[in-house]
Amino acid sequence: MRGTLRGARRLTAAVGLAVLLAGCAATEAGAPLPQPRPTATAQTAVGALFDGSAEDLGDHYCSASVVDSPAGDLLLTAAHCVASGDGTPAATGMAFVPGYHDGQEPYGVWTVRSAAVDPHFIADADPDYDVAFLTVDGPVQNVTGGFPVTFDPGAGDPVDAVGYPMEDDAPTVRSGVTEQYSPTQLELPAPGLEDGTSGGPWLRPDGAIVGLTGGYEQGGYTFDTSYSTYLDPGFESLRDEAVDPPEQPQVRADAS
Repeated sequence: MRGTLRGARRLTAAVGLAVLLAGCAATEAGAPLPQPRPTATAQTAVGALFDGSAEDLGDHYCSASVVDSPAGDLLLTAAHCVASGDGTPAATGMAFVPGYHDGQEPYGVWTVRSAAVDPHFIADADPDYDVAFLTVDGPVQNVTGGFPVTFDPGAGDPVDAVGYPMEDDAPTVRSGVTEQYSPTQLELPAPGLEDGTSGGPWLRPDGAIVGLTGGYEQGGYTFDTSYSTYLDPGFESLRDEAVDPPEQPQVRADAS
């Protein structure tokens, strides 16, 4: 288990988070001209999920990454970071801090406003569906860049697995080559992905996400080997649901 949703208090949406304005420049006629989004890197577009609000972060307990989307507000993490798997809806309102290190918030604090989790995980924490797409309250991708997600990636890719151990104030990176553990799970023999790294991306050299820490045993029994739900093409529909999310109440989930 590499980090789970926990909450001794209600995770409420932060009010008054400053919106970072990016992507516009003036033309000679005075009309705004969109600027290219920055290229995502492990230092900018991977961040920590905190169990508090923008005003009072609390503790970081899981990891997430910014992924490419039209609105620029989409994150990828493990479903067990936002849902208990006991039939209750996924939680929202937690804070995401991209590039967090040593107490610093170089790219701002963003509040999670919606979470798309497959019903199979919502019902009984099925590890084959341990994937969640989140939206935040602004175009974070305009600031950090966003990673593409590769669906049906196969196995055998060299990757850097990035995540935030709960005991550390900086991300850790572990490298290895993905293996097919089962038709629905990838395996990564890369020791050192400790509690808190759940939800962190597995990045190929070309910057594409091919997995994320989670899945089997919420990431694995030991820190020697980690796992990921296999990102089959069905998860594209989950991403599309996140891009245009339904109304959902904020909830509090008990620690697990």
